[in-house]
Amino acid sequence: MGNSSSSESTEPVQLTQPGYNPNRPELPKPLPRPKKKESTPQEKLHQLLRANHASYAVLYHDREYHNHMPHLLGSAYLLGAEIYQLMELYEDYSSKLESWKEDSPQEVTHFDWREFYGQREFQRGYRDYFDDLVVDASFEWKKIVSKLLLDSKGALLHALISDLAHPLIHLAYAYELNSAEVATEALTLDATCYDSSALLIKGFVKAYENLSIAERAETLEKDPLKVLQLIKDSPEITATPISTLGPFDTSDEALDSSSAALLAFATRLDFSDFQKTFERIFHATSLLVTASHESDKYEVDFALLHTLTAAHAVQVILPHLPKAQKTELVISLWIFVVLTYIRGGRPAIDVEKIWSYEGVPKENRNWEYISQHALSADMRFDAHYLKVIRALKTLYETSHIADDPSIYLLQAAQFAFEVRKFEK
Repeated sequence: MGNSSSSESTEPVQLTQPGYNPNRPELPKPLPRPKKKESTPQEKLHQLLRANHASYAVLYHDREYHNHMPHLLGSAYLLGAEIYQLMELYEDYSSKLESWKEDSPQEVTHFDWREFYGQREFQRGYRDYFDDLVVDASFEWKKIVSKLLLDSKGALLHALISDLAHPLIHLAYAYELNSAEVATEALTLDATCYDSSALLIKGFVKAYENLSIAERAETLEKDPLKVLQLIKDSPEITATPISTLGPFDTSDEALDSSSAALLAFATRLDFSDFQKTFERIFHATSLLVTASHESDKYEVDFALLHTLTAAHAVQVILPHLPKAQKTELVISLWIFVVLTYIRGGRPAIDVEKIWSYEGVPKENRNWEYISQHALSADMRFDAHYLKVIRALKTLYETSHIADDPSIYLLQAAQFAFEVRKFEK
């Protein structure tokens, strides 16, 4: 039975569907789906900077506060932050900012852009104007910045020190991060925060440059700390009505009468070796921040803190300026340091407060440990906290002033682990 049944099945088994054409070319096999490219911290940084630029005002809280997003994210990135840390910082800080929600009273144009200096309600107009300049220059933003800063009519170079040097610091982050968006924000701050202090700085720079070195040779000091000590000890300075935050009478008479004593002391700093003098100023500002607190509590003066971050900013910007403007910027920085020191009550500087610090074990006194702590500390959401640590790290890597550069490492360790708030 079985054999008979088998022999009767003569039709071949059909293995293909009806209509199958054996000569038809085979369809190509589908390509594997490409894996989603992972962003790098640098790519995420610039994505967030662009988002901040488009979404949030440069000035907020009645235009009194400055948008520090580039300072915060830039410092974190340069200290080694991962993507999730950058996102965390962005989300936290952006919750405090204000969206662009108002237009300027009128458009800022090539014909009138110098007419609205110091008028903060024009921030949107200035940002749009500077953005357009960068687009028209094929995004070569550094050329635009140089042109505007060196413009003799605008005098924006001296205004960089306005508002506790926030325009200066913002511009430095534009260079460090190579960001056109941050650059036009810095120019916007420069124009809108322009105040009489810019004219005061200009007056001081002019007076400084007109003084004869030969006439002052016997009184010149190479060390800024010695000049600050002279200012601290002087009874003449006590009554000098100067505040780095308030308006100034910038007439020649006012400069002569209310600032003569200050100018006499400030001009005792020797600028004959320009680069070395700047390095000494940078070093001195680090001590103003980290060695002038009271012995029983580690609180850092908020205004003095900006002398260090401003000095750091000057170091970044100097290579992009012609020689004459380099001198002007460093003199401006020095005057800013002197003014802020006076405003801060002329505190005593005690370096022993740094060397005696033992809060961080010696085996943990390295930049990787300090940076990782800073990026996870409660203070990390304050841009000033991260900026100070970066400035000290830069001093450690570039300065030749300190006999022992480990002082900057110890300063950073103490600051990173001990500071809880800034004294305003």
